[in-house]
Amino acid sequence: MFTQISWTDYLLAVSILLVVYYLFVGVRYFSGDLKDLFAGNRKFSIRSSPSGSFPQEQLLQNEISEDLTVTTDEEQDAEFAEVEHLIEKVKVAINDALGKQLVKQEFKQYLRLLLQEFPSVKTSMLRSSVNELIVSECEKQGIVAFNEEEVDELWSEER
Repeated sequence: MFTQISWTDYLLAVSILLVVYYLFVGVRYFSGDLKDLFAGNRKFSIRSSPSGSFPQEQLLQNEISEDLTVTTDEEQDAEFAEVEHLIEKVKVAINDALGKQLVKQEFKQYLRLLLQEFPSVKTSMLRSSVNELIVSECEKQGIVAFNEEEVDELWSEER
């Protein structure tokens, strides 16, 4: 009986069974994801380990990272949300200054008051990025020319 089945027939049958099995699993457990993928709402991405290392190395890295003080994902998300909120307010402030034709001193005071509303961003690592954004937005809109040092001073100046 087994001598009548060729290797080609066997491999073809196993391949067909595997395709049917994975189609069943895909439809059964991942139907929502597959609908999003085929509708174009989601892009296909291959997930890999963050460091691409073996599990033993990952366990060692996890033990090392527990010793270090690292911000959690929730804290980072909150920080990014606050920075995004600040960026939106800065863009609105720049457009207001453009419309009201504020002089440099008035605009500096306006930005200083705005930046004081976000004390957590003042100590954040994203502060320099916010400074760069303020300088580039001012240049783009063609209003008062700031450099990054002047914007950085706005964070610390009290008035």
